Amino acid sequence: MAVAGLAALAGCAELVGTAQRSVLFSVIPVFNVADPYAVAAATADSLQILVVEKDSSGAFADTVVRVSAAIDPDSGTANTTFTVPLLTSPQSFVILLRALRSADGVVLFSGLDTIQVQSNGQGMADSIPIRYTGPRAARLTIAPGDTAVTGTAVIPFSVTAFDSSNAVVSGVYLTFHLVNPADSTKLALGKYTGIATAVSGATGQVGVYALAPGGVSSDTATVYLGNVAVGVNLTPGYAAIAVGDTLTLAGQIVDAQGGPLSGGVTWQTRSPGVATIGATGTVTAVAPGSAVLVASGSGASDSALVAVAVPTNAIVSVTSAGQAFRHARVGDTVVVDLTADLRYTPSELLGSYQASLDWNASVLQFLDVQTTTFAAPVVNPGTGSCGHQLCLAAADPQNTASSVVVARVRFLALAGGSSATTLGISELSSNVPPTYTNLYAANRVTVISGSVTVRP
Repeated sequence: MAVAGLAALAGCAELVGTAQRSVLFSVIPVFNVADPYAVAAATADSLQILVVEKDSSGAFADTVVRVSAAIDPDSGTANTTFTVPLLTSPQSFVILLRALRSADGVVLFSGLDTIQVQSNGQGMADSIPIRYTGPRAARLTIAPGDTAVTGTAVIPFSVTAFDSSNAVVSGVYLTFHLVNPADSTKLALGKYTGIATAVSGATGQVGVYALAPGGVSSDTATVYLGNVAVGVNLTPGYAAIAVGDTLTLAGQIVDAQGGPLSGGVTWQTRSPGVATIGATGTVTAVAPGSAVLVASGSGASDSALVAVAVPTNAIVSVTSAGQAFRHARVGDTVVVDLTADLRYTPSELLGSYQASLDWNASVLQFLDVQTTTFAAPVVNPGTGSCGHQLCLAAADPQNTASSVVVARVRFLALAGGSSATTLGISELSSNVPPTYTNLYAANRVTVISGSVTVRP
């Protein structure tokens, strides 16, 4: 243990001995300088001191002193005097310390030690090891996330802290920083307040992050200065068409707030043998399969997935917010739709299905399955007998044609990273008599999986 920061806190006690002689006793809390929470503990403004006597067997007896002392904000010291009965010499006492932050009543650190006091009139000092016991965060969410500003706009950043069970934690000590310190010429940021002010005339993007002590947890936001493009807004993000059909995609360059910016986009197909795309975003289906179409402009890009149907096949897909490739931030609720599309099997009506869904559990945390217009599914979460993270099954006597969302799965975006949302089908049956065709068994099902990318 080494004295640092909080070591200046002290309580002075006047102890009255059997001969009525006074003894001056100094209590010095000692904080480990390597502990990342040392600075957080220094925000305490009140020190509580308890003195507990021990009996002849060494067991705790009565509390003989209970005092509080204000911590001076400038010097970081706390001073008080108190008297204890000294029945023998030497006599053992336990000194307990607790430092509080009056703003929320949180105990930030505590410590205890056993001391011996003699009535010899000589001054003594005792250093008591302390440890941080205040609130800690397992995860942070900074707000606003990405934001675009002009001029000398002021952005008051705030942070929500969560513990390991995703419950909100209050009173966590936080600081705010620029990802690139040189960006202080573009954005002034208060380290402790989180208030950012754009510098007049500044352009470009600046990364800002909130940090819990010791880098235990953090979250990052981006400030775009002067109408900077951040992505292309591409619609639709997923579509299914038949061979020979056409579809027109729209791409708009936008800022961080979704506002449109000037400038056009260029188009590219990654599977020209499946689908081609023209200069205006018109897609032409060439052959069965799936193709990724990319729109790019002003240094940003976005992708859409087009499935070209096999004649007489049903298409079962997983999308989120209408996109095959969803982007989200940590803390967002991500809704994934499992859709059965029977538009290319006009003689069939969907009566039942069995499906599985897998994902990266370190990125997405499963919340629940919600019922849609199709029959409510039987849900088996976990890696039980189905061998997947989630298994679903449902039968609907009303039948359904065209395209229908058969189940809606909700996730919490838990951490930054990428997660494929991998869909599997083991049964997809038509409810048209007399055959009641299992389209999956007849090899008439095309499965389209998706993905979710989460960033801090």
